[in-house]
Amino acid sequence: MSSPDGGRVWTRIGAATLVSVVILVTATALLTGGGGADRVQAIILPAGICLAGGLGGWCAGRLRPADPAAAVGAGLAALSLRFFPALGALLWLHSAGGRLCEHGATEWLLIFYLAVLATDILLHMIGACVAGVGGARPEN
Repeated sequence: MSSPDGGRVWTRIGAATLVSVVILVTATALLTGGGGADRVQAIILPAGICLAGGLGGWCAGRLRPADPAAAVGAGLAALSLRFFPALGALLWLHSAGGRLCEHGATEWLLIFYLAVLATDILLHMIGACVAGVGGARPEN
């Protein structure tokens, strides 16, 4: 998997894994507990935000520019794409998300963010074990 095609395949595998984790956590959240439409919205909104940020961060983190400055920029872009949508959602929920907060949207945001972050970290660790796929370079 150290070929360029292997990197694209690993990117797709990682994206599918992130989507699967969010679907699993969402299904678990919806199936465990009652509640109405407000509870469903309090689960779906954080799921969508964390999924979008996680996928954006994963794809940006897969960029491997040869220039060290560009590599740092890609890493910062990946971090920003993962972190700032969730932070913005948290700020919005605390300032204007009244009924969503009452139904646990902030807690679900934390749960989804941590699930996506843990999955991303594990994917990077697994990819690093396969030379050239997770960013590990044999010459280093």
